[in-house]
Amino acid sequence: ELLVFGKIKDDILEDIHFKVNHLSYLKSFEDIVHSYNIADCFVLPSLEDNLPNTVLESLACGTPVVSFDVGGIPEMVEHKKNGYLAEYKSTDDLARGISWTLFESDYNNLSSKAREKVKNTFNQEKIARKHLELYTKLISK
Repeated sequence: ELLVFGKIKDDILEDIHFKVNHLSYLKSFEDIVHSYNIADCFVLPSLEDNLPNTVLESLACGTPVVSFDVGGIPEMVEHKKNGYLAEYKSTDDLARGISWTLFESDYNNLSSKAREKVKNTFNQEKIARKHLELYTKLISK
């Protein structure tokens, strides 16, 4: 069963041969958290992206991420530690990642590592400190 949110063409959903729940846009904090918490994994099939908030949101909720190894995503998703990084543009590998996450991984450990990654690497204090360091460096030049 799929849970889909965001903008998507309805005809795409017609080609999927199992149950699809399309939530459109999630606006409230509670709806966003609830949606990640009921999911077993979050799949982001982007072919280019920088540091997508959806990946951080998913990891923060302890929901492993399956995505292509592209852009800033590998800074957040560690292959087979808190999610799965599929070979760029390989839909077969993306499917393998979904299968591995759901049926082969130590799911509880994967989920725990997802949450730890956000808490240890992307917490507000660390990000603020990195911004301050950058601003200080730029001003000194």
